[in-house]
Amino acid sequence: MRPGACRPGRADFRVAGFTLLELLVVMVLTGLLLGSVYSLLSTLSRGVAQGMDRWDRMEAERTVWISVERDLRPGLPDRDWQVTSAGVLRLRAFRGVARICGEAGSAGVFPVAWQGERLPVPGRDSLLVLGSDGGWRGAGLTDWNENDAACTSRPGERAGWMEWSGSGSRSPVLVRLFERGSYSFHAGAFRYARGGGLRQPLTPELFGSDSRFELAPGGLRIRMEAAEELVDLVGTREREIRIRVDPGPEEDGVP
Repeated sequence: MRPGACRPGRADFRVAGFTLLELLVVMVLTGLLLGSVYSLLSTLSRGVAQGMDRWDRMEAERTVWISVERDLRPGLPDRDWQVTSAGVLRLRAFRGVARICGEAGSAGVFPVAWQGERLPVPGRDSLLVLGSDGGWRGAGLTDWNENDAACTSRPGERAGWMEWSGSGSRSPVLVRLFERGSYSFHAGAFRYARGGGLRQPLTPELFGSDSRFELAPGGLRIRMEAAEELVDLVGTREREIRIRVDPGPEEDGVP
């Protein structure tokens, strides 16, 4: 027999793969690993959900504060805003100003340069008209026509013609425009109703049933209760915001 040749005899085979015991160990370890990964992902998911809910709540509270503070700043308690027994804030909200910029047209129609949050709406908006004598007088807007008025508009102004009913002023200089509305917490959301219209939501439904507006010394208190399902997530059930309203100058003849 040549050197190096294989000798005949019983073959020695090595089976590749796993034994049953090794397979069970691998399955257990894999299960533990997947369980740990799932637990980690679940914890991260809850953390992200809590963070998003807290952010949504902070944004909702910020919307409440900014909206109410903006509309209360130019007004006075009792005269321009009141709080009802149901915790609803009713107000006369400032929406813009018109500068008289020319001689009156026919039937008391005045050319004006308008600047504000939105365009005037006849039949819905109310006015305070400043006369050359320095007195403010109430009136109701009856007509607004955005057209080529006989005046020069400044940046940000829109020229048009304005007509109003009521006492007004025979020699107007400036017109301030307001709309009647109300803020409330209803069906979980912070809402605004324009005039006698429907309450439109300004935030998601994140507030509890005890959220409301209340009078406070020198201003307004806003109680904001978290919705029941959010109490554990946001970490607090109720928060409070106070808005101080400094008394401004009285305006004669305001209805």
